[in-house]
Amino acid sequence: MKKENLVITIFAEDRAGIVQELSETILSHGGNWQESSLSRLSGQFAGIANIVVDQDRSKELQAALGSLSESGISVTSQMPFQAAIEGEPRQTVELMVEANDRPGIVEEFASALADANVNVDQMETVCESASMAGYQLFIAHLMVALPDGFTIPQLEGVLEDISADVMVSILD
Repeated sequence: MKKENLVITIFAEDRAGIVQELSETILSHGGNWQESSLSRLSGQFAGIANIVVDQDRSKELQAALGSLSESGISVTSQMPFQAAIEGEPRQTVELMVEANDRPGIVEEFASALADANVNVDQMETVCESASMAGYQLFIAHLMVALPDGFTIPQLEGVLEDISADVMVSILD
């Protein structure tokens, strides 16, 4: 039987049992939960998951996931646009970026990375009080993929050129 990937996004007011309802629905309709990123943020639950399902059961699974809206879980699904090419070499780098928080800081980082053709694979951000300084500190933990020929020092330069308060740490 031919399999297909189904990428779903999930959104709901946070409460216990959301993951259980999702996993039970996926399993009972022939799906296999492969990978996901799920989070609770500001009282909301959100996530994205990759589900593998027999091609002839995909529509059935999508309908069942859609019916979860009756219990307050909004699920959207789609087929991936283009599967990653297996074995395609690309250098990935894990890094931490810190700067004074300000409106537009995420756009500043996103634009700098996009202009350098650096792909963001993962990003988590927080704002914390800078100890004893009285202002907010923006912290981003990123996993990025570098284009061919692009070096880690070039990546550091791109990010540090955003402003004088940006500090970049490459993590091993």
